Amino acid sequence: MDVLYIPQLDEIGSGGDGDGGGAARYRLLKRTPEDGVVNLTDRAVTRVEISADAGPLKLVVPPEVRGSVRDFFVRLVITADEIPEVAFAAPTGEAISFEDVDEDVFKCEVGVNVFAFTETDAGIFIVNRKMVDIDLEVEFDPCGGTLDKTTQTFKLGAQYSALPKPSMAGYTFLGWFTAEEDGVAVSSTDRCKTGVTKLYAHWEVYVDPFVAAICEAGNLTFFSEGDSPWFVDGDAARSGAIGDNGSTTLSTTVHGKGTLAFRWRTSSEWDYDWLRIRVDGNEVASISGSRDWESFSYVIGNDGSHTVEWAYTKDGSVSDGEDCGWIDNVVWTPAEG
Repeated sequence: MDVLYIPQLDEIGSGGDGDGGGAARYRLLKRTPEDGVVNLTDRAVTRVEISADAGPLKLVVPPEVRGSVRDFFVRLVITADEIPEVAFAAPTGEAISFEDVDEDVFKCEVGVNVFAFTETDAGIFIVNRKMVDIDLEVEFDPCGGTLDKTTQTFKLGAQYSALPKPSMAGYTFLGWFTAEEDGVAVSSTDRCKTGVTKLYAHWEVYVDPFVAAICEAGNLTFFSEGDSPWFVDGDAARSGAIGDNGSTTLSTTVHGKGTLAFRWRTSSEWDYDWLRIRVDGNEVASISGSRDWESFSYVIGNDGSHTVEWAYTKDGSVSDGEDCGWIDNVVWTPAEG
């Protein structure tokens, strides 16, 4: 399909059904379908807006004028969630055909669909098409949570692909919805729609599944997210099943100075698949291979909040043993004073 370029197209001054600004090469006309039909105009750009779900749309080619070839544009702006069936029809008493046209040339999408028609012989047209995306700004309301960027721009009709993730202490993020209460859930695989310009975060109180099993004092809160999160295995926390080059993390936060102690073990490929502990992003110890339970402690000597992570990570090939790590008996003892 050829790329279409419209030179000197200027819509300034156009309005209603009248002509456009004097700087335009073609007259700029706005038309509204009547009973699903729009009559196109020669030597003009006919703009048709479809902003609500509608039935089939028939666009009628301008009638033949003896001694003149037809040359016209159609600018079809579709913002409706449902794309109408679009057909180009011949005027009464005529027959038309199109040169070198594949099945997709008239297939419309959400956005701006521009068609250029040039008559090469009586009733025979060359057709070029260009698709122009429409940007839609969406506002994200974290509803009490924290979010770095509260507005993002998406392509209308395209999948969101990636949606931001807010955070709120003591709560689990359930997803984005079209209303602050109830509403329809929106995921990254959904398509961006005209009527959805604001999304709201929904939350539920976080229930820690790990603390009763691995922290007798109950003074820490543990988290694990992702496709393969950690889970409770008897009286220990066990890393989730991951593939080559994967990782899965269990985390908690401690405050101020103190000593963190725990027990850990692994059943993994020696020297390649590791259970690591990181404090504020810095690795402080790791184990791998077939290891029985071992005790470990680490002194944190700085004030403030500290993020502690246990991460099971794999290299690019080979698995051995149960291919996982375990954590148990986590004790946080704040420094005196």
